[in-house]
Amino acid sequence: MIISEYRQLCQKNEQENYLVDKYIMRKISIYFTILFIKLRFPANLATFLSLLASLGSCYFLLQNTPTAMVLGPALIFTYYMLDHVDGELARFYIKQGRQQPSLQGQYFDVLIHKYSTNLMLFSLGVSVYKLFNYRFAVILGFAACICFSAFPNLLAAQVIVQKLAQQKEAVEDEAVQDVLNLLEKKQEQIKKINSTNPLDRLKKIITELLFFPGALISIMLVTLSDLVISPFTILNYSVNIRLLFLLAVTPIYLANALRQALKWLHKFQQIA
Repeated sequence: MIISEYRQLCQKNEQENYLVDKYIMRKISIYFTILFIKLRFPANLATFLSLLASLGSCYFLLQNTPTAMVLGPALIFTYYMLDHVDGELARFYIKQGRQQPSLQGQYFDVLIHKYSTNLMLFSLGVSVYKLFNYRFAVILGFAACICFSAFPNLLAAQVIVQKLAQQKEAVEDEAVQDVLNLLEKKQEQIKKINSTNPLDRLKKIITELLFFPGALISIMLVTLSDLVISPFTILNYSVNIRLLFLLAVTPIYLANALRQALKWLHKFQQIA
């Protein structure tokens, strides 16, 4: 089987919902996927390895030694790559009849995906605290961790599921349908990627840069930057690139979480 055939079987292709994935990561991930297929690795094993890589990266991000500041980004990249590989493996095995579609694997993947970048952000805050003894750096890391998780969306999903469990007929309500459509972002993301409107694509690029996967890539870059750029002084405070990064993105994540919460309060006001 040639590479193009593997791509057709394994990858999302026209259903891709991230520009970075479509134009960069999928070009690379397929080779790792083929290796895993040859080794007969199950998709869940790739997901478990991504979990280990994610946790390992957090351990090294907590430290400020040159070795740790190389291994941390390396493990982040490994996690990000495996996050593609596990889905590609699952699609291949399902289409080949070797595996049945399962929400269990999807849940495991989403669970890791939802909390990996968050913990990395918190680890950055702790590393800055350990370097400069700035307690506020831990607060910055914690705030970035919580707000990046988009917890208002998670709570909204829980609220609407409870509503549907208690009142199954509510699924026909237009306001409920609107909430469900907002929670299922993938189709909207796909539309923006394939849109011929430059403004839609620009918004998608900005969103990816500020949030996922931009945050993940930024964590790698700022950590590697601090490896080659020594701490410097701003307004009589010693700072490094990781601290400046947290100071820049934490207010953005906080504002976005507040925006999401207000949006859901407005939406739920329309549902009896």
